[in-house]
Amino acid sequence: MALVRNASILFVCTMAGNFSNYCFQFLMGRQLSLDDYGTMNALLSVVTSITLPAGAIMIVLAKYSSIYSVKNKEAAMGSLYAGSLKRIGAAAIAAALLFMSLSWFIKDYLRVAEISSVLLLAIGIFGSFIMAVNLGLLQGMQRFYYLGVGIGLGGILRLLLGAVFILIGFGLNGAIAATVLPSVFIFLITLKPLKAYLNSNSASFRHEGIFKYSVPVLASSVAFAFLSNIDLIMIKHYFTPEAAGLYSSVAVLGKTLLYLPSSFALAVFPMVTEADAINGDFFKILDKALIFAIGLCSAGVFVFALVPELIISLLFGARFSEAAEFLKYYGAAMSFMAVLSILISFNLARNKTGFIYSLGAGSLLMVSAIALFHSNIKEVLISITAVLLLTAAFNLWLVYRDRQEYYRLRDCGLCRTDEPGAGFE
Repeated sequence: MALVRNASILFVCTMAGNFSNYCFQFLMGRQLSLDDYGTMNALLSVVTSITLPAGAIMIVLAKYSSIYSVKNKEAAMGSLYAGSLKRIGAAAIAAALLFMSLSWFIKDYLRVAEISSVLLLAIGIFGSFIMAVNLGLLQGMQRFYYLGVGIGLGGILRLLLGAVFILIGFGLNGAIAATVLPSVFIFLITLKPLKAYLNSNSASFRHEGIFKYSVPVLASSVAFAFLSNIDLIMIKHYFTPEAAGLYSSVAVLGKTLLYLPSSFALAVFPMVTEADAINGDFFKILDKALIFAIGLCSAGVFVFALVPELIISLLFGARFSEAAEFLKYYGAAMSFMAVLSILISFNLARNKTGFIYSLGAGSLLMVSAIALFHSNIKEVLISITAVLLLTAAFNLWLVYRDRQEYYRLRDCGLCRTDEPGAGFE
């Protein structure tokens, strides 16, 4: 049960990080005003959207490092790491500077009180890109202990820094700073298991096909992050600051059902890549991941529907209790997102890209739905849930169709038998 073992390692580490992240949110929900709390989450959604390529970078590097690891290509691994740090580091600096030039527009659109709250996000943009390089290689090499520490430590550092900054009296700026600074620390910590590759003499190695593979990965990362974050930005624009703050509490709790099974999505990618390279049965890996994810999410939605007021009041305080009725809707929406995250990892690990069109269509449909139906928060949530249900169902059908074709060809003896990593010379 390699999937369960690897996912368990990541689950423990990510849960430590997620628990700390939620403690941070609960702390900020109690210490910040409703306006500042809604602003904080809207700004963090903006930086998440801007750093979408970082997620794509992590996936691409995980794919190639997994192939090189299977084939024991140390020189290729060193070249991949050194070259990625150089190019992505430069791109990260450029992205941070571009963001700073647009900071006044972002401030006005989201009705942020101080420009400093927006400018601080530039640190997070830079840190997210360089951190993604290290985490991508660790994931592809299946160094799950180090990967888990890198992921889990972010939440712990965020909570500690947040508590200190709030105690000092930095308010909203302190909350933003506590969120963006840990990425730089994580990069430095995860540098240790990868240092040897920086010293290898491998600068001339060519990684053919890496750009071609990066395009669909970036497209899928953009669409996925868009689907999971655009609601917070649009709510901040359409609704009052108080309503946006209430919605943020629902989003924070509801996204536990997206983050809980994330360890399976992380483990699925390198394991399916390896199984695909040696012509193994990767659908068994997918089945196990989906079963665990759906089980976790179903239990979460049940709890949200059973005691929503108790959960929100206990964690955020009584002033957030009027948002309790919306928790089950957001939980259901994030359950569909969790299924999508596993299907995306599975497809990208096998170089399947046709699903991306459905994510793009889902993104357009979600924006349209929120723009048309936003007379109240419940209407927005029902629209979001419906869009994500349709998108997840369609992608499950695509995988089912692919599964039928795969087993038909395998039974006929027509499945490919390429050597591991074919096409990645």
